[in-house]
Amino acid sequence: MTHFQELFVRNVRFFRKKKGFSQLKFSELINISPNYLNAVENGKNFPSPEVIQCISDILGIMPYQLFMEYPAETGNFEKGQELIRELTGIKQYFVKEIDEIIRKYMQLGC
Repeated sequence: MTHFQELFVRNVRFFRKKKGFSQLKFSELINISPNYLNAVENGKNFPSPEVIQCISDILGIMPYQLFMEYPAETGNFEKGQELIRELTGIKQYFVKEIDEIIRKYMQLGC
């Protein structure tokens, strides 16, 4: 199994368990057989892009997160999500401020 596949297997298992899904329930949700999911989680099979997209949709994550190096061991996923929310709020604040400045200059005829 390649490093790429190991990351995928580890992260599918991590995110599935984090959501509280058994292999049986998860396989039903993504519309694959429990045996196929078991083979994926044991590195014997690798899913198609369509199945990867379905997996990420059901887990509520972006597909690239299934290939991240450390989310399962360090909890960086939660910290990263928190940081993204904070930065999004900051961005929205500054966009409003910039829009207001632009509006003022437009009123002045600049």
